[in-house]
Amino acid sequence: MPDFKQTFQEEVRRLARKELKALDEKINEQKKTINALQKRVNELEKKQAAAVAKPAAAEKAPEAAPVQEGRKVRFSPKSLVKFRKKFALSQKALAILLGVTPFTVSHWEIGKNRPRTVQIEAFNALVKLGKRKLYALVAEKAPGELPAPKKATKKAAKKAAPAKRGRKKAVKAAAPAAEKKA
Repeated sequence: MPDFKQTFQEEVRRLARKELKALDEKINEQKKTINALQKRVNELEKKQAAAVAKPAAAEKAPEAAPVQEGRKVRFSPKSLVKFRKKFALSQKALAILLGVTPFTVSHWEIGKNRPRTVQIEAFNALVKLGKRKLYALVAEKAPGELPAPKKATKKAAKKAAPAKRGRKKAVKAAAPAAEKKA
């Protein structure tokens, strides 16, 4: 009769090797998963570092001055409306310049919401720009959103059109010039 002890030990070894082989396969699969996840984490960290280095608000708005920590920036809906009306900007054009939606600008104007500090800084930077620079920025970032030219005022129209009463004087002045030529 075969030795029971020896047969039992061989069977235990065989089963142990079989289990180790299955565990090794699971470990290799998990290592592959871990490596894939580690690559993904590295990519996301690089993207986050790039986003921190170049904030999205700074790309959308002209050079906003950094705000000191703990300092509350002033903002009023009236100033936003006044600025927009002064330069004849639509809510859409202003929204594009500030990197928000026109709906958001509308809520700011009626006082329903308050812009974030970054957006207030961007707005303050726009206020500091001159009319030409502002319109150039609008033309660059929001083509087709430039304000329509202002209608001619009565004074400007009178200067451009020939005077009705002064027509005789103009004809008299032209006549001596014509006589000198002849």
